[in-house]
Amino acid sequence: MQTFWMSLKENVNCASRMSNVVILPEKCSGKKKNNSQKENLDKQLIRRTPKSVGEVIKGFSTRTRYSEIKIGDPARNITEIIFQKASTNPSKPSRKIKKVLKVKHSFEILERFEKYREKVKESAYMQQKTHPRSTVDGNELLRFYGTTMTCCSEESTEVSELCRDPTCQVCTTIQSNFETEYTKKNGIRLSTNSEDLSDNIIDFSMERMDRAVIVCRIIAGTVFNRVDGVKEECDSIGSEAHFSKSESLVVRNPSAVLPCFVIVFT
Repeated sequence: MQTFWMSLKENVNCASRMSNVVILPEKCSGKKKNNSQKENLDKQLIRRTPKSVGEVIKGFSTRTRYSEIKIGDPARNITEIIFQKASTNPSKPSRKIKKVLKVKHSFEILERFEKYREKVKESAYMQQKTHPRSTVDGNELLRFYGTTMTCCSEESTEVSELCRDPTCQVCTTIQSNFETEYTKKNGIRLSTNSEDLSDNIIDFSMERMDRAVIVCRIIAGTVFNRVDGVKEECDSIGSEAHFSKSESLVVRNPSAVLPCFVIVFT
């Protein structure tokens, strides 16, 4: 599964992209303008033209968006394989995937994730920990956050905004950058199993509610394993489920989690 994930990361970026911005000149009337007219036009252009490309980029990239990955797209094929291989019964997948959404982040969110990675790497190096991956890439892992979604309708556009429905756990979680009241108290629990549910799932009785899983990149750093019982300063806490082969990881810092895809399934 790691091979598929590396291929997906190389070919699909989680960042938002700014559309080409072109400032078109006014149509030429064929008549020469005098100096007074030219000065007025210059003032208008100054008012209408953005101060810098950076401001345009910042304005475009302040919100997180979804971009649906259609059936037949190589990225969707790989995402579905990752989901199925991480399911409870990979040899006989019982889940039907309804929709795959790519999470397109603002530059600020991506920068926050990379800054946290550098912080973990520096800390691991300074403390001379025996976790080589922590000093290389912050011990980046692929994990799943199982939850629910209420805004996944049959109608969809190429790029869509996150909804404001408080009962939609996917949009609420991503918009808050995993900083919900529950995660602030209990940490962010992620799993190696794509079908596991997080600890704060609400009632399934709502008609518009769908099962969903957020595919995340996480900076695990130094992991304290409850099974080993060796206590040391750590960045996350790992444990194994007694009733299944899945492993869970509780991440303390929301900056360590970067949602990349949302898979809606039945």
